[in-house]
Amino acid sequence: MTNSRDEGSQHTGDPRTAEIEKELRRWKFLKDDDRPLARIIEEDMAEVAHLNMDLEEITARMKRLYDEGRAGFGDSVTVDDTFEVSVREDRGIIPCPFLDHYPSPKAIVEATNLKSGKKLIFSILAWHLIQSHQFFQGKGSPFRIEPQDLHDFFAGS
Repeated sequence: MTNSRDEGSQHTGDPRTAEIEKELRRWKFLKDDDRPLARIIEEDMAEVAHLNMDLEEITARMKRLYDEGRAGFGDSVTVDDTFEVSVREDRGIIPCPFLDHYPSPKAIVEATNLKSGKKLIFSILAWHLIQSHQFFQGKGSPFRIEPQDLHDFFAGS
């Protein structure tokens, strides 16, 4: 009997996918989520479609919050009279576990939608994982962003 962690690698038959999934598990991007990587992405993208989200637009907005927030040098800034944003940056980079050589800055964005009161906290690596790999991370991961939460944060703004 195989466990569900093995099924993801066997399902794709792709050694690179198996290597990526191993890295994701090693670095806790999947936390305790036993679903294969392909299923996690498939289920999250189904929810994105159900919510009628434009992932390209959403990730562009996330990137803009980061870019605008950096101007505050750690202090909060207001973006478009709608978002209060602060960015904390640490020295160094974190490599993307999808082995695409993306050197993510160690940065955390904390944003509040001033109209709805909804909050969003994300790392730049989490942004990259969604933008480039449609990967919101596994259930229980520290920086997982639920598609519904992302949708709700930007709704009406």
